[in-house]
Amino acid sequence: MFLYWNWPYVLVEAGPEQALTWRTGGHIRHPHGALPDLFFPADRSWLVPALWDDTWTCIGGPAPLIHTIASDSLTNARQVRPDEDALPPGLTRE
Repeated sequence: MFLYWNWPYVLVEAGPEQALTWRTGGHIRHPHGALPDLFFPADRSWLVPALWDDTWTCIGGPAPLIHTIASDSLTNARQVRPDEDALPPGLTRE
């Protein structure tokens, strides 16, 4: 499967306990065991890509979920339309 600039991904079905054991050496975004780069439930009702070279995390899902997350001041989140760039304000691409 190819996503995000045609980078290859391997999708593996696993539970949280399994996924958390795959990166025992750490990850560039968090050196003490990080979540997978891409995860979603079996029903594909939402998606969280946490790409290795980004300093932010995106969440895709139904409007009520996105509204709830964006409304919580602890998340420092903002809603982005599918046709918008998700790059946070103030950051630039290399």
